[in-house]
Amino acid sequence: MPAIPIQQIQEARDRIRDHVLYTPLIRSETLSKLTGVDLTLKYENQQFTAAFKERGAVNKLLLMSPDERTQGVVAASAGNHAQGIARHAGLLQIPIRIVMPKYTPNNKVENTKALGVEVDLVGDRFDESMQFARELAISTGRTLVHPFDDLDVIAGQGTLGIEILEQDPSIETVIVPIGGGGLICGVVSAVKQIKPDVRVLGVQVDTFNTAYAMFYDLPPTEKRTAMTIAEGMAVKRPGEITGPMMKELLDDIVEVSEEEIERAIFTLLEVKKTVVEGAGAAPLAALFRHAHLTKGRTALLVTGGNIEMMVLANVIERGLVRSKRLIRLRALVADVPGSLAKLTQHLGKLDSNIVDITHQRKLHTSTLGAQPIDVLIHLCGEEQADHVVEQLRAEGYEVNVLVN
Repeated sequence: MPAIPIQQIQEARDRIRDHVLYTPLIRSETLSKLTGVDLTLKYENQQFTAAFKERGAVNKLLLMSPDERTQGVVAASAGNHAQGIARHAGLLQIPIRIVMPKYTPNNKVENTKALGVEVDLVGDRFDESMQFARELAISTGRTLVHPFDDLDVIAGQGTLGIEILEQDPSIETVIVPIGGGGLICGVVSAVKQIKPDVRVLGVQVDTFNTAYAMFYDLPPTEKRTAMTIAEGMAVKRPGEITGPMMKELLDDIVEVSEEEIERAIFTLLEVKKTVVEGAGAAPLAALFRHAHLTKGRTALLVTGGNIEMMVLANVIERGLVRSKRLIRLRALVADVPGSLAKLTQHLGKLDSNIVDITHQRKLHTSTLGAQPIDVLIHLCGEEQADHVVEQLRAEGYEVNVLVN
């Protein structure tokens, strides 16, 4: 399928100009050194609803006739499209009803409701929500605004491609996350017509890899229970428009793992001090394994920042564990008065900050003469962690590092 005409994307850009933010594109010296790639980041998580989806949503709404606006719209979404279209439908005084999967993160559901719209939680996955939305649109006479398989929505997302090359004409690679494909189809349509030699790479999480499988003519695989930290990418299959367009226009599609996405979220928070959801972190995650596929200065689309706080807390803790700044030790100590105090004194001398401590007297590893003590300690990293373990063993303790 051919690209969306650049004139259509430019018209969308002019149409939505006063409705969305012109988000910054900023080079990151630290991430460039970390990945070995000359990186710039396009911060779409700074939009009002913290995601790029506003672009396509408002473009579609502005193109509706007065009668269609009066009748209202229906939309299905895993979260960001819901918030984007709810915001702009409200501003344009268009009645709207939103359908979201039952397991959508609570913050996305509540943020959508806070915009004053009715939300139906239907289906375990986006595809089931989408089917309900189609039926709802037919029964109510409202316009269905698809989150990705709609030419006007795709054109709105494509305004990002125009902005990136406008802000930095030296860009040679753009990396974009793929859910249903609306964003990447818009971006690749724009950049390939403005600067045809720019490489456009798509990223999918390996739990939802249908676009990747389609691109390489492979059978799709559905892993585990098909739940993902990148719920914005949890689409069962690309659209009838976006599927062929990705196959025709993209230079490559790569997979990333859940762990790589967690690492990218953690890295962006620590290095760039920016909160990013799973899909928004996927482009950086791709560079951890696929940096060799880029050329020249590379733009990463930080597509959204709507991550649920409990998920973010877990990602931070797991990131600290992976980097050995939090480690849990089990030390076997003599079952005599003062043993616990002696162990904590040793840890203090080693500049180890104790976060949690548990005296496991009833574990099967206990004996009449010795008891295990589990200690969670905060350190500076792998080198200090190894030093602490070595010194405790030198003091005569039997010490093991626990995985959890």
